[in-house]
Amino acid sequence: MSKTVEAYYRPSDGPTLLKNADDVDALIDTVLAEPFGNSVIALYSAARPLVAAGVPDHELRVALHAEANVGGIRYAGDDGAQEGSWYVPGQVSSREEVFYYYAGHDQGWPQDSEVTIEQVRRAAREFVSGNGARPGSFEWRAWPEAVS
Repeated sequence: MSKTVEAYYRPSDGPTLLKNADDVDALIDTVLAEPFGNSVIALYSAARPLVAAGVPDHELRVALHAEANVGGIRYAGDDGAQEGSWYVPGQVSSREEVFYYYAGHDQGWPQDSEVTIEQVRRAAREFVSGNGARPGSFEWRAWPEAVS
């Protein structure tokens, strides 16, 4: 199985290919230096199947807020036991609204979803090495329906 992961963070660019932890670290360092308008990375593993519509059956999104030195981790898809969307709970944000930007659009995140940049790195590394499986070394909570 291929451990290649396609990562998207700039709407005008094609994917960045990730094959190992060094690739993950380089991409996260790049995105940390980007404007906040490119603060979310969407990751898709080539080892996972596509659904009938021709799109991946999964997605890991990692968000980065360089100025605050925090981020967020969200997984959507079928994790082998159930299908849904989850996030890694962290500290409650001091920001009135937690949001990041992907493809020119802001995305709300749960108020308690801020984790360390190192946790974001670890989740992305696990996703690459785990062929697109939901990273197993984290506590996950269901993504709240009230969050857009």
